Amino acid sequence: MNLRTKQWILLAVMLLSATLGAALQPHIYISDELPPVDLKTMVPLAFGEWRESPLVMTQIVNPEQQETLERIYSETLTRSYVNAQGYRIMLSIAYGKNQNKALELHSPEVCYPAQGFTVTERQKSLLSILGKNLTATQIETNMGQRFEPVTFWTAIGTTVPSTTLQKRLVEFRYAITGRIPDGFLVRVSSIDKQTASAYAMQTRFANDLVQAIAPQNRERFVGDLQHP
Repeated sequence: MNLRTKQWILLAVMLLSATLGAALQPHIYISDELPPVDLKTMVPLAFGEWRESPLVMTQIVNPEQQETLERIYSETLTRSYVNAQGYRIMLSIAYGKNQNKALELHSPEVCYPAQGFTVTERQKSLLSILGKNLTATQIETNMGQRFEPVTFWTAIGTTVPSTTLQKRLVEFRYAITGRIPDGFLVRVSSIDKQTASAYAMQTRFANDLVQAIAPQNRERFVGDLQHP
Protein backbone atom coordinates (compact mmCIF):
# COMPACT_ATOMS: atom_id res chain seq x y z
CA MET A 1 0.00 0.00 0.00
CA ASN A 2 1.59 3.25 -1.11
CA LEU A 3 1.62 6.52 0.83
CA ARG A 4 -1.11 8.15 -1.26
CA THR A 5 -3.49 5.24 -0.65
CA LYS A 6 -2.81 5.39 3.08
CA GLN A 7 -3.56 9.11 3.07
CA TRP A 8 -6.90 8.54 1.33
CA ILE A 9 -7.82 5.80 3.81
CA LEU A 10 -6.89 8.05 6.74
CA LEU A 11 -8.98 10.87 5.26
CA ALA A 12 -11.95 8.53 4.84
CA VAL A 13 -11.66 7.34 8.45
CA MET A 14 -11.50 10.94 9.69
CA LEU A 15 -14.57 11.92 7.66
CA LEU A 16 -16.47 8.86 8.90
CA SER A 17 -15.56 9.66 12.53
CA ALA A 18 -16.66 13.26 12.11
CA THR A 19 -19.95 12.18 10.53
CA LEU A 20 -20.67 9.65 13.26
CA GLY A 21 -19.72 12.17 15.92
CA ALA A 22 -22.17 14.71 14.51
CA ALA A 23 -24.89 12.08 14.17
CA LEU A 24 -24.42 10.97 17.79
CA GLN A 25 -24.42 14.52 19.15
CA PRO A 26 -27.64 14.68 21.19
CA HIS A 27 -29.74 17.80 20.79
CA ILE A 28 -33.24 16.99 22.08
CA TYR A 29 -33.90 17.36 25.80
CA ILE A 30 -36.33 14.71 26.99
CA SER A 31 -37.38 17.17 29.70
CA ASP A 32 -38.95 19.28 26.94
CA GLU A 33 -41.20 16.33 26.08
CA LEU A 34 -42.46 16.04 29.66
CA PRO A 35 -44.33 18.28 32.12
CA PRO A 36 -42.02 20.84 33.82
CA VAL A 37 -40.42 19.88 37.11
CA ASP A 38 -41.50 21.77 40.23
CA LEU A 39 -40.02 19.92 43.18
CA LYS A 40 -41.81 22.04 45.80
CA THR A 41 -45.21 20.98 44.51
CA MET A 42 -44.26 17.45 43.43
CA VAL A 43 -43.01 16.53 46.92
CA PRO A 44 -45.68 16.96 49.63
CA LEU A 45 -44.99 18.70 52.93
CA ALA A 46 -46.71 15.86 54.75
CA PHE A 47 -47.22 12.19 53.85
CA GLY A 48 -47.63 8.91 55.67
CA GLU A 49 -46.26 9.32 59.18
CA TRP A 50 -43.99 12.23 58.18
CA ARG A 51 -44.42 15.99 58.53
CA GLU A 52 -42.04 18.75 57.48
CA SER A 53 -40.12 20.20 60.41
CA PRO A 54 -37.76 23.12 59.71
CA LEU A 55 -34.13 22.46 60.52
CA VAL A 56 -31.14 24.76 60.69
CA MET A 57 -29.78 24.51 57.15
CA THR A 58 -26.17 24.18 58.32
CA GLN A 59 -27.15 20.75 59.64
CA ILE A 60 -27.96 19.58 56.11
CA VAL A 61 -25.02 18.71 53.88
CA ASN A 62 -25.10 20.55 50.56
CA PRO A 63 -23.03 19.11 47.71
CA GLU A 64 -21.62 22.43 46.52
CA GLN A 65 -21.69 26.16 47.14
CA GLN A 66 -24.90 27.88 46.02
CA GLU A 67 -23.44 29.32 42.81
CA THR A 68 -22.19 25.87 41.81
CA LEU A 69 -25.55 24.31 42.65
CA GLU A 70 -27.29 26.78 40.36
CA ARG A 71 -24.85 25.99 37.55
CA ILE A 72 -25.05 22.21 37.87
CA TYR A 73 -28.70 21.66 38.71
CA SER A 74 -31.91 22.98 37.21
CA GLU A 75 -33.66 22.78 40.57
CA THR A 76 -32.99 21.57 44.13
CA LEU A 77 -35.12 20.83 47.17
CA THR A 78 -33.97 20.36 50.77
CA ARG A 79 -36.36 19.53 53.59
CA SER A 80 -36.43 17.90 57.00
CA TYR A 81 -39.26 15.62 58.16
CA VAL A 82 -40.14 14.08 61.52
CA ASN A 83 -42.60 11.38 62.57
CA ALA A 84 -44.71 11.16 65.74
CA GLN A 85 -41.80 9.52 67.60
CA GLY A 86 -39.56 12.49 66.81
CA TYR A 87 -37.31 10.62 64.38
CA ARG A 88 -35.88 13.10 61.88
CA ILE A 89 -35.14 12.41 58.22
CA MET A 90 -33.34 14.87 55.97
CA LEU A 91 -34.32 14.84 52.30
CA SER A 92 -32.34 16.41 49.48
CA ILE A 93 -33.38 16.19 45.82
CA ALA A 94 -31.41 17.63 42.92
CA TYR A 95 -32.82 17.77 39.39
CA GLY A 96 -30.70 18.29 36.30
CA LYS A 97 -32.19 18.88 32.87
CA ASN A 98 -28.92 18.04 31.13
CA GLN A 99 -27.13 14.86 32.15
CA ASN A 100 -23.99 15.10 30.05
CA LYS A 101 -20.54 14.53 31.54
CA ALA A 102 -20.02 18.21 32.33
CA LEU A 103 -23.26 18.63 34.27
CA GLU A 104 -23.94 15.16 35.65
CA LEU A 105 -25.37 14.79 39.14
CA HIS A 106 -22.84 14.76 41.96
CA SER A 107 -22.69 11.80 44.30
CA PRO A 108 -22.89 12.08 48.13
CA GLU A 109 -19.80 9.87 48.11
CA VAL A 110 -17.98 12.94 46.83
CA CYS A 111 -19.80 15.82 48.52
CA TYR A 112 -19.77 14.37 52.06
CA PRO A 113 -15.95 13.98 52.20
CA ALA A 114 -15.68 17.45 50.63
CA GLN A 115 -17.56 18.79 53.67
CA GLY A 116 -15.23 17.06 56.13
CA PHE A 117 -17.05 13.73 56.61
CA THR A 118 -15.39 10.33 56.60
CA VAL A 119 -17.11 7.57 54.63
CA THR A 120 -16.54 4.36 56.59
CA GLU A 121 -18.78 1.90 54.76
CA ARG A 122 -20.51 1.64 51.40
CA GLN A 123 -23.02 -0.88 50.11
CA LYS A 124 -25.50 -1.42 47.31
CA SER A 125 -29.01 -2.15 48.49
CA LEU A 126 -32.35 -3.06 46.94
CA LEU A 127 -35.02 -0.99 48.66
CA SER A 128 -38.53 -2.39 48.74
CA ILE A 129 -40.61 0.45 47.31
CA LEU A 130 -44.30 -0.12 46.60
CA GLY A 131 -43.62 -3.86 46.50
CA LYS A 132 -40.86 -3.50 43.91
CA ASN A 133 -37.09 -3.08 43.96
CA LEU A 134 -35.21 0.21 43.80
CA THR A 135 -31.42 0.06 43.48
CA ALA A 136 -29.81 2.43 45.96
CA THR A 137 -26.41 3.11 47.49
CA GLN A 138 -25.99 3.38 51.25
CA ILE A 139 -22.98 4.97 52.91
CA GLU A 140 -22.03 5.33 56.56
CA THR A 141 -20.51 8.73 57.29
CA ASN A 142 -19.28 10.57 60.35
CA MET A 143 -17.68 13.86 61.29
CA GLY A 144 -16.64 14.02 64.91
CA GLN A 145 -19.65 12.99 67.01
CA ARG A 146 -22.06 13.33 64.07
CA PHE A 147 -22.90 9.91 62.61
CA GLU A 148 -25.01 10.21 59.47
CA PRO A 149 -25.98 7.11 57.46
CA VAL A 150 -27.12 8.06 53.94
CA THR A 151 -29.31 6.34 51.36
CA PHE A 152 -29.36 7.71 47.82
CA TRP A 153 -30.10 6.87 44.21
CA THR A 154 -29.93 8.52 40.80
CA ALA A 155 -32.65 8.24 38.18
CA ILE A 156 -31.55 8.91 34.60
CA GLY A 157 -34.59 9.11 32.35
CA THR A 158 -36.61 6.05 33.34
CA THR A 159 -33.63 4.05 34.67
CA VAL A 160 -31.93 3.87 38.06
CA PRO A 161 -28.42 2.65 37.17
CA SER A 162 -26.56 0.60 39.75
CA THR A 163 -23.04 1.26 38.41
CA THR A 164 -21.17 4.03 36.59
CA LEU A 165 -20.88 1.77 33.54
CA GLN A 166 -24.63 1.18 33.49
CA LYS A 167 -25.18 4.93 33.78
CA ARG A 168 -22.92 5.56 30.78
CA LEU A 169 -24.77 2.90 28.77
CA VAL A 170 -28.11 4.53 29.58
CA GLU A 171 -26.78 7.92 28.46
CA PHE A 172 -25.37 6.35 25.27
CA ARG A 173 -28.71 4.77 24.41
CA TYR A 174 -30.30 8.20 24.62
CA ALA A 175 -27.44 9.80 22.67
CA ILE A 176 -27.79 7.52 19.63
CA THR A 177 -31.38 8.73 19.30
CA GLY A 178 -30.24 12.36 19.56
CA ARG A 179 -31.82 12.83 22.99
CA ILE A 180 -30.41 14.21 26.25
CA PRO A 181 -31.77 12.60 29.44
CA ASP A 182 -32.59 14.50 32.59
CA GLY A 183 -31.91 13.12 36.05
CA PHE A 184 -32.88 13.13 39.70
CA LEU A 185 -30.52 12.59 42.61
CA VAL A 186 -32.54 11.67 45.71
CA ARG A 187 -30.75 11.60 49.06
CA VAL A 188 -32.22 10.54 52.40
CA SER A 189 -30.20 10.72 55.62
CA SER A 190 -30.55 10.82 59.40
CA ILE A 191 -28.25 11.54 62.31
CA ASP A 192 -28.15 8.15 63.99
CA LYS A 193 -25.38 5.99 65.46
CA GLN A 194 -27.36 2.82 64.78
CA THR A 195 -26.66 2.37 61.08
CA ALA A 196 -28.85 -0.69 60.46
CA SER A 197 -31.93 0.82 62.08
CA ALA A 198 -31.23 4.14 60.31
CA TYR A 199 -31.22 2.41 56.93
CA ALA A 200 -34.48 0.65 57.81
CA MET A 201 -36.10 3.96 58.78
CA GLN A 202 -34.80 5.63 55.62
CA THR A 203 -36.27 2.84 53.50
CA ARG A 204 -39.59 3.29 55.27
CA PHE A 205 -39.44 7.01 54.58
CA ALA A 206 -38.53 6.46 50.92
CA ASN A 207 -41.46 4.11 50.47
CA ASP A 208 -43.87 6.66 51.97
CA LEU A 209 -42.33 9.42 49.87
CA VAL A 210 -42.69 7.59 46.55
CA GLN A 211 -46.23 6.55 47.40
CA ALA A 212 -47.11 10.21 48.08
CA ILE A 213 -45.76 11.45 44.74
CA ALA A 214 -48.43 11.66 42.05
CA PRO A 215 -48.43 8.47 39.90
CA GLN A 216 -47.68 10.41 36.70
CA ASN A 217 -44.47 11.78 38.29
CA ARG A 218 -43.14 8.74 40.16
CA GLU A 219 -41.14 7.26 37.29
CA ARG A 220 -39.11 10.45 37.03
CA PHE A 221 -37.97 10.11 40.67
CA VAL A 222 -37.42 6.35 40.85
CA GLY A 223 -37.31 5.11 37.26
CA ASP A 224 -39.14 2.01 36.13
CA LEU A 225 -39.21 0.00 39.37
CA GLN A 226 -38.34 -3.66 38.93
CA HIS A 227 -40.23 -6.60 40.36
CA PRO A 228 -38.26 -8.62 42.95
